[in-house]
Amino acid sequence: MLRRMIHELNAVKAFAKKERLRRLEAEKLLGEFRKALSDRDAELEASATALTSTKTLLYEIMTAAPKGIILCTPDFIIRELNPAGGRKLGGRVEEIIGRSLDEFFPEASKFLSSKGDGEFSLDALKANDLSGSPITVEVQGFAGAFTSEFRYLLLFRDITDKVKEHERQRLFEQQIDEARRLEAIGALAAGIAHEINTPIQFIGDNLDFLKDALKNIHQSYTRYEVLRGAAASDDRYKAEVAEIEAFNQSIVLEKVVGDILSALADSRDGIRQVRDIVLLMKEFAHPGTGENEEADLNAIARNVVTLCRNRRKGIAEIELELTADLPLVKCRRGQIQQVILNILLNALDAVDEAKPPVGRIRIGTAFDNNYIKLSISDNGKGIPDSLRQKIYDPFFTTKPVGKGTGQGLALAKDFIVKGHHGRLGLIDIEGFATTFLIELPLKAVGVRPAMEGASAAA
Repeated sequence: MLRRMIHELNAVKAFAKKERLRRLEAEKLLGEFRKALSDRDAELEASATALTSTKTLLYEIMTAAPKGIILCTPDFIIRELNPAGGRKLGGRVEEIIGRSLDEFFPEASKFLSSKGDGEFSLDALKANDLSGSPITVEVQGFAGAFTSEFRYLLLFRDITDKVKEHERQRLFEQQIDEARRLEAIGALAAGIAHEINTPIQFIGDNLDFLKDALKNIHQSYTRYEVLRGAAASDDRYKAEVAEIEAFNQSIVLEKVVGDILSALADSRDGIRQVRDIVLLMKEFAHPGTGENEEADLNAIARNVVTLCRNRRKGIAEIELELTADLPLVKCRRGQIQQVILNILLNALDAVDEAKPPVGRIRIGTAFDNNYIKLSISDNGKGIPDSLRQKIYDPFFTTKPVGKGTGQGLALAKDFIVKGHHGRLGLIDIEGFATTFLIELPLKAVGVRPAMEGASAAA
């Protein structure tokens, strides 16, 4: 009996010990769980704080950003807009949110409809503000599934004033170019007036001759008509007939007719000369379209030399060494004419100042796989090494006051390098003091057939 009680007591002790261990294990697990919950709460609180900070930061960025920021749905409904965007679109944020992007950027929505995911940019995009007034904007953005609600992010800035200023600058530069072109024409004006005056003068002389000659012929013909019927039957008119025959012999009718035909031919040639000069001047003075066009550099060079024909008299002979099979080149014809004329006028001034025994200017053309080249050489006074880097500076000139503006070579450099991505520089050629080389990128679309007189002295 005692043994059984001791056994049961031991069993109870063992059970109690196990229960105590289980309780300790449970308390330990409960402590770990409480700690895990506490850590999780801390993490959630930190995440909430970070999220709040991120939202605050994003709001501050959206508010402070100088560019307009738009978030759109896949069907181009504006859901988010920052204050700068509202100002640029001419309204309050709440007035614009919920509207379609088409109301403000119709071209952008068309573009985005055909574009996949990724970055995009739109320069000088035509847009409208809330009142419908036109504006011009520059847009950078991203297309992609940000969330189920947002697909397009647009950052834009209003460049309306910049575009207007650029247009004003373009018009101003166009006016400057026109003034420079007219300045070059002015330098040729006296020579061109002489070129036109000479044929006009002999045309006038020929017309005076024709008037007198035709008057004599008319008088002879009138007298013949009066006496034609009577002379054959009435001896009283024999004296008058003899007088008419003597008059006809005195004016040598056959010679007069020949002189008339010669005078007409000379007059026709004079008119052609005037027409050619006027057409060249018209082509040169016209500002052109400003677009690239196919041009024959040989023909341009010949035209410029023709315009300078009187200006060069007594100064220099101009030799043309033009490659007959020169390809056509894409260029702005008016600008290239202006460059060649400016350099040629400088060459004439240099030769005139140096006064060599025989003034020489040579214009040559050539080409390789990359460039079409035109060189203008003269045996004038030359350009010192110390000035070779300055000659392209605006307003730099070595000419006397009133004779040079210092714009010719600056303009030439601008036209060739900036306008045509070409090259303009000085090279050394034996027998000449100065040689300018113009190189235009070769974009030939055809080759002119060989022409007679491709190499000749002008």
